Amino acid sequence: MSPPRPEARGIVGRVRWRAWWIAAAAIAVAFAIRWRSGLSLTITAAVVIFSFLVLEKVTQRLGPRQAKPGFRALAPLLFVTGGSFVILAVVLWRWKGFDAVAGAAGLSVVVLAIVPEIWAKE
Repeated sequence: MSPPRPEARGIVGRVRWRAWWIAAAAIAVAFAIRWRSGLSLTITAAVVIFSFLVLEKVTQRLGPRQAKPGFRALAPLLFVTGGSFVILAVVLWRWKGFDAVAGAAGLSVVVLAIVPEIWAKE
């Protein structure tokens, strides 16, 4: 297995940075519309961004320098991701004021951050 290319690290950094900015702008707009929309978008965007950050850390830990990482190295990251999805499930199940459109917009933050990288490669 070859080490990750330097441009791959740059892509992940750009996507991370862009996801934070897209989320911040979307949250500001959603709160300007309705506080429930803003809170719904914030919750779902946080879950997706944290999951992306966990994925980044897991792939770093699974890199070539550590060919066989143990569960102990990955467990905290996986528990954080699982916990965020459990919290999202509880919010979806219990909160009657959850705005589904804003929630869907929050779930698409990282996807929207990736799209310019796809366009740049073409």
